[in-house]
Amino acid sequence: MDPSGKVAVVTGGNSGLGEGGVRRLLRAGASVVSLDLTGQPPAGADFIECDVSDEDSVESAVRQVVERYGEIHMLLNNAGIGGLGAVASPEGPGDMAQFRKIIAVNLIGAAQVAAHVSHRMISNKPTGPDGERGVIVNTCSIASFEGQEGMGAYTAAKAALAALTLVWARDLSRHAIRVNAVAPGFMDTPMVAALPPDFVTELLADNEFPKRAGTADEYGAVAEFLIHTPLINGEVVRLDAGARPPARTKWASGQ
Repeated sequence: MDPSGKVAVVTGGNSGLGEGGVRRLLRAGASVVSLDLTGQPPAGADFIECDVSDEDSVESAVRQVVERYGEIHMLLNNAGIGGLGAVASPEGPGDMAQFRKIIAVNLIGAAQVAAHVSHRMISNKPTGPDGERGVIVNTCSIASFEGQEGMGAYTAAKAALAALTLVWARDLSRHAIRVNAVAPGFMDTPMVAALPPDFVTELLADNEFPKRAGTADEYGAVAEFLIHTPLINGEVVRLDAGARPPARTKWASGQ
């Protein structure tokens, strides 16, 4: 799908990877609406406040996008939060309230946005030589495949989102809507900005090449590529410099 002249929704578009996606799609000629809780999107993008974990908020935001722009052609399903915690310790069970919160945003939130946006996409007029009606790009993680110690809730959410990418592609193929995903490794975003430098160095050491953090623009470039390429459907593309994380980090275990 050519983004030019089309309408894109980006969840979590006011910062981090989402902001990178917003900027890429703006440069490609799309009208872009960021759904986020705080902040401001890049210049040229629209903004609707939305809590993706609240279905009423999602329904209202998607309705407002359609009222303003008529159709939605692209979705970058990016909003997410982090969090660490073992399932149990000698002191007691893990924090299940935190577990539910991470699942609510990273998994249920992504599903709710995909459901409401794809419902609207189904009524779009077909475009391009293949008659596409819409494209969804989920934001997964290398934790979808190799979750480390303490990443139970985050891994559960991102692994499920990776698995759902193919299911949703199969659900929506009859309506000419494609679904793919990007699985970033360590990226230079506000979510990791407060990590200690020694910890960051250890995490980047697992990269094959290049040994650096990824950028939001690189995420946006891959998302744009997936939007542009009709034959890619139901795929999860790793964006991780060949990293395969170990079970645990030496920094986190105090070694």
